[in-house]
Amino acid sequence: MATANLILPNGTKVTIEGTADEVADLLSRCSGSAPAASVLSGNTKPQHKTKRRKSKTPRTHSHGPKTFLEELAEEGFFKSKRTIGDIQKKLEEAGHIYGLNSLSTPVLRLTRGKLLRRIKEKGVWVYVNH
Repeated sequence: MATANLILPNGTKVTIEGTADEVADLLSRCSGSAPAASVLSGNTKPQHKTKRRKSKTPRTHSHGPKTFLEELAEEGFFKSKRTIGDIQKKLEEAGHIYGLNSLSTPVLRLTRGKLLRRIKEKGVWVYVNH
């Protein structure tokens, strides 16, 4: 027998007991979205393995700030000197909202990777293509 324990938005606690299929069906009808297997608990074993296999290939973030910065470099954005604030504004124009602190590490990594060069001017770091 499968059991699902729910807490409704008003604080009411609900326990559903039945076969795994019955509980899953009822949960999907009530919530309309969440797969029931994720909230099942109790005495039944799931019909499929719940253990995640580790991927043999490392995960890469294909659309993080570093990727967007590399795209800006390819487009020639860094042909002239740019401050981190300039970079932030350019990304915002493209709909990518990042705080200055979120951009500093990726920009530094691109500098260490020799894609960008940084120069200190008037106490502020500016970045330019190599």
